[in-house]
Amino acid sequence: MRTRTTFHPYIGTAMCAALLLSATSSCGDGDSGNGSGNADDPRFAVGLRVTSADLSSVSYFIGFPDDLDSGEIDLSDTFEVSGNASLWGIDGVGEFYIVSAEDLTITKYRMEAGAPVQSGRIGLGNELTFLFTETMLFDGPDRGYLFALISGAALELDLEAMQIVRSLDVDALLDPEQPTFLSYRYVVRETETVFSTYATNFEQETFSQVSQIVFFDPATGEFDARPAPCGGLVYAMEADNGDLFFSTDTFVAGIHELYGDTRAPEPCIVRVPEGSREPEKVIALNEVTGRPTGGFVPAGDSSVYVRVLDTDAVALTEETTAIELYNGLVWETWELDLARPEEATRLDRRLFGGFIAYFEADGDIYENDPAPDFSSSTLIRTTGPDAPARALTAPGAPLYVVKLR
Repeated sequence: MRTRTTFHPYIGTAMCAALLLSATSSCGDGDSGNGSGNADDPRFAVGLRVTSADLSSVSYFIGFPDDLDSGEIDLSDTFEVSGNASLWGIDGVGEFYIVSAEDLTITKYRMEAGAPVQSGRIGLGNELTFLFTETMLFDGPDRGYLFALISGAALELDLEAMQIVRSLDVDALLDPEQPTFLSYRYVVRETETVFSTYATNFEQETFSQVSQIVFFDPATGEFDARPAPCGGLVYAMEADNGDLFFSTDTFVAGIHELYGDTRAPEPCIVRVPEGSREPEKVIALNEVTGRPTGGFVPAGDSSVYVRVLDTDAVALTEETTAIELYNGLVWETWELDLARPEEATRLDRRLFGGFIAYFEADGDIYENDPAPDFSSSTLIRTTGPDAPARALTAPGAPLYVVKLR
């Protein structure tokens, strides 16, 4: 299972809603390697978004644990980054990148004697005026791409010289009516990177009925965009058999429940079979559970955890908003086997918010389980031995990881 993480525009709303933030963090990790670098360096860089108790401010930190399956990150041992930012990198190279929405820069850091040292910077001010849920993709350690679809831009980068090489034409990926975003998850499959695009107006609580599945070749910068059979596709994963799956989110499910098809598509899962580029609809999620359903977290083989609205725990009125549903602790966890998606089983877990964040590290998937006020979080390993299993704890919300060695 090879999946990579980005960050969608409404993720983390529960901890940031009071701030009406104009940007959120992104996250990602590159192709997995066996690890390299100095043995004294930490094994992982973990990005943390930390909010103040009164939600009046948000800070961004990077912790450097050696183990994701146990232990705790202490905020006093972290590296603080100014302003809204996102963390990216390629596994095993011993370096990482910080994209700053505040400064419009990409800064490269290398680990030296266990500490991050700046080793290059790219200014983006001549190319972009705004960054929001940007995504970095990689073609090895020396070539990368910055996708900022909300600004209608994608830049090819020379990561050795830390220079912009060219701007890609991404007009074919953009929705003509609403801001467009690259999916929260993307998949590295052989020589191509596969992601979905979706369009949403968060403030108006609307989602486009149309999504695209995009097959991107980072060696050439070329892409092949195919229309998906349903819209609002936010998540992507690769099953063990090589099939790719894409899913709508809990926010989509909430909007559809309140307003119907006029504002958001019916929640669904789409598959691209192994060796194919033709998307096909697998299942309408609400038909499986009988309730509003969205999102997924890989749970091994072809199993996923999905979020299902507990309609007994929330009273829907004409004043209820989709963001209230998304933020509320009113979502059950069900397990669904994508190989047999007609049935799902409710798990004995507490109620969650609609917020979903997870990432892959060392071949396993880790789900972020935040406290209701996002003051701290515990990672839950959803694959591997004895899964689901409690893992690393950290202040704030750990939302992204790069394996340094």
